Amino acid sequence: MRVLHIVRQFHPAVGGLENFVQSLVKEQRRQGVDARVLTLNRLFHSHQPRLADTETVDGIPVHRIGYVGSYKYPVAPSVLKYLSSYDLVHVHGVDFFADFLSFTRWIHRKPLVMSTHGGFFHTDFAARLKRLYFATVSRLAVKGYKQVFACSNHDFELFRPLCARHLTLIENGVDIAKFADAGCKQPHPALLFIGRFSDNKQLDKLLQTQAELRRLQPQSRLTIIGKDWDDNEAILRQQIEHLTLTDSVQILTNLSNHQIKQQINRHSYIVSASNYEGFGMTLIEGMAAGLIPIASPIPSFQRIVERAQLGLLVNFDAPGEAAQRIFEFLNRNTARYDDLREQAMTAASRYAWPQVAAQFIDAYNRILGGDHRIIQGVKMDSRSGDAIVQQLDQAIDDDQRLTMAYANAHTINLANKDDGYRDILNQCLVVNDGLGVDLASKLKYGRGFTENLNGTDFTPRFFTDSRHRLKIFLLGATDDSVSRCFELWQQRFPQHQWVGFHHGFLSDTDHPQVCEQIKRSGANVVIVAMGNPLQERWLHQYLPQCGASIGIGVGALFDFTAGKVTRAPDWVRALRSEWLYRLMHEPRRMWKRYLLGNLTFLYNALGDQS
Repeated sequence: MRVLHIVRQFHPAVGGLENFVQSLVKEQRRQGVDARVLTLNRLFHSHQPRLADTETVDGIPVHRIGYVGSYKYPVAPSVLKYLSSYDLVHVHGVDFFADFLSFTRWIHRKPLVMSTHGGFFHTDFAARLKRLYFATVSRLAVKGYKQVFACSNHDFELFRPLCARHLTLIENGVDIAKFADAGCKQPHPALLFIGRFSDNKQLDKLLQTQAELRRLQPQSRLTIIGKDWDDNEAILRQQIEHLTLTDSVQILTNLSNHQIKQQINRHSYIVSASNYEGFGMTLIEGMAAGLIPIASPIPSFQRIVERAQLGLLVNFDAPGEAAQRIFEFLNRNTARYDDLREQAMTAASRYAWPQVAAQFIDAYNRILGGDHRIIQGVKMDSRSGDAIVQQLDQAIDDDQRLTMAYANAHTINLANKDDGYRDILNQCLVVNDGLGVDLASKLKYGRGFTENLNGTDFTPRFFTDSRHRLKIFLLGATDDSVSRCFELWQQRFPQHQWVGFHHGFLSDTDHPQVCEQIKRSGANVVIVAMGNPLQERWLHQYLPQCGASIGIGVGALFDFTAGKVTRAPDWVRALRSEWLYRLMHEPRRMWKRYLLGNLTFLYNALGDQS
């Protein structure tokens, strides 16, 4: 599986979004996915020259492209050039990439998924315009995504009105090994902030709270580690001077992970006054280090603290009250600090990347139809014919009852009209038969089925390839057709036991007698040729009474085998146009099924969201 992750900023940029994508892609590659990154070639808020077009970062292949316009909405249409070799595209964040790739999906035809990362509501800048844009353009854009992954409960509620049907909560993973157990082993009134110096972090209020806390606890200190954003670093340093905090607050920028780990070792608490976070990654990274969380009561932080049953939520809008609560919290924790450290690290372990990456990979497989595809509400197996033969043989080994159905466009149309029939099919092993369902798969999943498994060809293939000496009973069609088919198959497949046959024109009183006949024959495979939906209904109701493991519905196969109905020439079948051949030879009987039916099927396939 080849997956392209698209994100506006990546290494060497530093931040929660960048860390998330790097950690996710790295873990997905470790789990066998060929995952890569496409990003922009300039860092926001930086005067550095353009970055290299290609680079390998921590084992991850990265491609960078140029953009025009503001960093708030960088426009990069050249992204379309880089999608062709990928099975799926994962967009991170709600931005130009999210909109553009959705609105051009009929051009690139790649399945799209999106991670929300808080949308674009991190600051109050242009708040009304953002809300209007979200309710209009974003609402349209998310319709082009197979799945939208909410990174937090807050995001889930935010995006629910836009895309409830294909919205899934997968909370962010965290690299808990990066700073594992690095926190101070003894309790100290030392608070640590890690993150961007952006407006939504409310570092000014954190400094005001520290000024109040120092009056209550003179030994308290605060370290702010991160990267300048929104041109706030100079303002923060001026505020530190104004509040006379130079002896208890330090700002550190551009540190390596090793240097950050050294700083963590001097602290006991991880703190954030942020008024908006999509998730709260740095809070959990701090907890993984053994730091105890102190945070503002925003939804994402509240969920982390409540799940951990650890930490303190305080309102930094009132610095005096916040400082008083923090002071009392620090004093309460002194005696049980060791237990709290362990509790913090245990809580953080729930967010480990291997589990989170596996959730995304499972979702990708469902979207791409790894082992199955959902075609207009019917679950169809997408494995090879060899794999299907193995499953049928295994069912006989395990004495497990298994019904197999062949589904073509006509079968799906019948299921669309009859919920009961669809439910029966979804209890069967359903394989693909014909060009129509293959086209529907391409429209929905971006690729067709592994191979065409029509009943006329695959049922004899099962007889040929099975490792068992099968005991086979034939039920269906007319006496002439079923008896002739029985005779021909006996000659063609002498390795199996052909234990009986019966025509398919049964009255209500005939069914128990036929079931008893099949049971006495010792059959472990029953082949039923009654057409859709009768054969699947019969197998659903009566196969348990027959004593057989396998039931297969085969439509007109007995008539084809007996020569009652002529099959298309090989070259027509190779073109997957046997339906057209049958229409030409039986226009009165087949026109409605193949002309109106196929058009109906294709219309439904275009809007298939099942």
